[in-house]
Amino acid sequence: MFSWGRHLQRRELGFLGVVAVTLAITALYLNAGLRLADRGGVGWRTVDLGALQRRIESGELRDREADWYHPATAEEATAGGLR
Repeated sequence: MFSWGRHLQRRELGFLGVVAVTLAITALYLNAGLRLADRGGVGWRTVDLGALQRRIESGELRDREADWYHPATAEEATAGGLR
């Protein structure tokens, strides 16, 4: 027989209780977040792929990076605090 159960002190049982409550609250929070993610229009942004594709095909949007985009130069990187 294991005797570790008989040697647990009140302080250790309290700690295990806090851990159990924390895990339960975390599980409830994640479960609520997953339920909200399934519902559309509740603050979760989704991309309407059909509308996006139609805008690309009509020429309103392009299927590549922007004309103004370029990798940062060494001067831009130091000015922005990246190095």
